[in-house]
Amino acid sequence: MVCRRFAFPHLVTGFAAVLATLLSAPVSRAAEFGEQTIPSNLAIAVASPARGGQLHTLMILEQIPQGRACWQEQGDKPVVVDPLLLNFDFTGSCDRRTDSNGYSLRVNGQDLAGQYRLEIAARQDDLVLFARPSRDRSLPAIEIGRTQGRHQGFLKIQLNPGWQLTRRLHQGAPLGHIYLSHDQPLAGLAQGQASSPRPTAPVSPTQTAPPPPRRPPVNDGSYFRVVVPITGGDTLQRVRAVEPEAFATTVEGQNLIQVGLFRERQRAEEVYQALVAANLPAKIINASAPAPASLSPLPTIPQGAVVVMIDPGHGGLDPGAIGIAGLQEKQINLTISQRIQQRLQAEGLTVLMTRDSDQWVDLETRAQVANQAGAALFVSIHANAISMQRPEVNGLETYYLSSGADLARSIHQRVLAQTDLADRGVRQARFYVLRHTTMPAVLVETGFVTGSVDAARFQNPAAVTQIADAIVRGILDYLGR
Repeated sequence: MVCRRFAFPHLVTGFAAVLATLLSAPVSRAAEFGEQTIPSNLAIAVASPARGGQLHTLMILEQIPQGRACWQEQGDKPVVVDPLLLNFDFTGSCDRRTDSNGYSLRVNGQDLAGQYRLEIAARQDDLVLFARPSRDRSLPAIEIGRTQGRHQGFLKIQLNPGWQLTRRLHQGAPLGHIYLSHDQPLAGLAQGQASSPRPTAPVSPTQTAPPPPRRPPVNDGSYFRVVVPITGGDTLQRVRAVEPEAFATTVEGQNLIQVGLFRERQRAEEVYQALVAANLPAKIINASAPAPASLSPLPTIPQGAVVVMIDPGHGGLDPGAIGIAGLQEKQINLTISQRIQQRLQAEGLTVLMTRDSDQWVDLETRAQVANQAGAALFVSIHANAISMQRPEVNGLETYYLSSGADLARSIHQRVLAQTDLADRGVRQARFYVLRHTTMPAVLVETGFVTGSVDAARFQNPAAVTQIADAIVRGILDYLGR
C-alpha cells in the first residue's frame, strides 16, 4: 500500500501560497456535506474547565426541542453556564459534544477539519475560542468568540459577528456533527485576524502573544484504580469489550486486569458501573502515592517547526503491564521513547514527550499537551500483555482511529521490515489518546511482556534500540523524509 506523503509547513513558503493551497483544495467534500443553521437558543459553545481550571476545552451543548432543559445561564460578561444534563440521563433531551469527533470548522462552504482545529486559550481577562492551523503554524489563528470575562466553572462563548453553529447535512439529511461556521472566504477571515491568539510568536511588532501553554502539574492525594480480578482465560477479552485500554498487571502481588487509573472518583465510578453492567466483578481500589515532580512548561517552539509528540505510556504509580521476569511496561515505553526522541531530533524535528521520567501523567493531560503544542503527529508507545499462561502470544500491533491510518501503516511496515517481531496487524481502536488528539495519532504495542519471544527481546538493549529506530524510520517515511 502506498503511504500518503505530506507537504509540511517547512516546505511551503509564504502566507499567500498556503492560503492558495487551502482555497484550491478539492470541493468534493463541500459538495457531499451541507449545513443547516441551528437556532441560537438551541445550542451554545461552552468553555469547559479541566485540571482545576488551568485548561479549558470546547464543549457544545444542544437542546432537543420539547426535551428537558440542558443548561441554565447566569450573569453577564461572563455568562456562567450550569450544564444540567450532567445530573440526569439526557438521552432524548440533550446532546453534548466534547471533541473534534463532534465538531469542526466550516468556512465559505468547506469543512476545514483537516486544516484547522478548535481550541480555547486564556488571553488577559478572557477565554478565547479560536481555530488554529494544524499544518502551518506560521499562519494566523482565527478568532471565533470570547467568554467576555473570567469566572470559575463553565462559561458561555459569545460568538463573534458572522459566526454561527450549524448542523452537518449529508445529501440533505441532518447528522449529529456540528460546525462552527462562517460564510466569508478563508482568506478574508485569516487576513482580518492578526490579533487572534497565537501560541508561539508575536503576531505583530507591537503585540505580544500569550505565553506558551504549561503542562498542568500532577497533584498529590488519592487516585482511583478500577480493576477486575482474573477469573478465567477470557477475562481480558471481556473487559476490553467494555474498555479497550484495559491490560493485565499485578497489584500488590495479585494478578488483575487494570481498567483505568483516575484522579476523579466520578470517572472511576462511571467505568465501574459499565463493567458491572457487563457482569464483570469490578472493584475500585484507592491508590495513594506521593505526587511526582510537576511537569515542566512546554518549551518555546520555533515558528514553522514540525512538532512530533511522543507519549511513553503509563509511569509512576502505574507500572502498566507486568510480564515475564518482572518486566515493567512503563520502563520499556520510556526507554524506547527516549531513543525515538534522540533520533528524530538528530533529523531536525522538534520532538516533545508527555513524560520524560518515571512519573504518572493521566490520559487527559497527555492529549491536552499534544493539542496545545500544535503537534503534527502523536505516537504513543506501549507494550502489550495477555496472560502468563499464554507465552506463545507475541508480536507487533499498531492502532489508529481516523486520520492516523497512514502513519500507523508506515510505522508498522518499518518495524516488521527491520525487526523479527511477529505481525499482529494494524487495527482501529478508540483509545483515549487517539480520540482526544487533533492530529494524526497512533498507539504502538511494541510486543508482549508476557510473550516468551518478546520478553526476551525487551531484555536485550540492542533489540529495544532496533525497535525504536524502526519506529523513527516509519515516522520519517510518513513525513516524506
